[in-house]
Amino acid sequence: MISTLYFLQLIAFLLWQLSSKQTKLSHSRGILKKVTANPKPARLTGGLLCTITLVLFIIKLGLFSGVCAAIVGLMGVGCLSLVLQPFNYLRWSSVMALYAIFLILEILI
Repeated sequence: MISTLYFLQLIAFLLWQLSSKQTKLSHSRGILKKVTANPKPARLTGGLLCTITLVLFIIKLGLFSGVCAAIVGLMGVGCLSLVLQPFNYLRWSSVMALYAIFLILEILI
């Protein structure tokens, strides 16, 4: 569950980041082209995902712990996406593979 919440936060932050006017992509294909062409729905979707993850963190961990976990998670995925995005390491296939690995580890441990 925690891996899923952080994964949703990563998607929300990436949507916010890619819908910014300051973001310049050297190549935009598929989903990235849609996000950069229509920034308002991407920002709305990112905000909705972030709100959903905040509510789910609060339900899972309690009020104060949930808010703190959501803030720390948002800082973590924000730093991760800002550092790795210019190098094009954050492709959807690699992010999904990492999510699957972490989800399996969370279930097994």
